[in-house]
This record gives sequence, C-alpha cells and structure tokens, in this order.
Amino acid sequence: MARRNNRLTIATGPSWTDVFRADGAGGSDGFGARELLLTCAADSPVPLEYRVEAPRDPLSEQAELKPGEAVRLVGDSQHIRHVQMRGAVGGGDAATGGVEEIRF
Repeated sequence: MARRNNRLTIATGPSWTDVFRADGAGGSDGFGARELLLTCAADSPVPLEYRVEAPRDPLSEQAELKPGEAVRLVGDSQHIRHVQMRGAVGGGDAATGGVEEIRF
C-alpha cells in the first residue's frame, strides 16, 4: 500500500515544509520512492511550490502547482528521497496539498 497524505496544510513561504523524506535523507519515509504524485488540492486557497532536495534540483529552482493540479515525479536512475513544498509567496496563510508514493 502506498504511503500518502494529500491533505496537508502547508505554510506559505519563504520556509519549506518536508512532505517526503526518506530514511537516508534524515526522515522516516522508508528507503525512497521511484514514483511520487504531488498534488495541490482543488480547494487550496493558494498555489503550491515544490522542489526536490534529493536528488537535488539546482539551487533556487522550484515549480508551481495551481489548485487542482498534480505532477508525477519519476526517479528513473535513482530513488527520490526528499521533496519539499510551500504555499506560493504572496498568497494566503497556507495551501492544501501533499504527496502520494505510487511506486516503491
């Protein structure tokens, strides 16, 4: 069964919130994932920004999900070990969204 929580309350930036962090990256989400589904809830008051910390995205590089959008992250050559999100800066207090591990 996949680990999931797609109804997290995620504070608006500039700080980041860990939504997936494998054991090897200092978290408790197992070994890592081959495939994750990131979502911004349709009823989220603000968009979400996300970045992959392990394997590392280039510094200051992030992407945005608008309410109701989702993206599938695939780790073809290595497991995804650490993903962070934050509510889009300039929005309200918090966004709603999360992560679902769909392939181990």
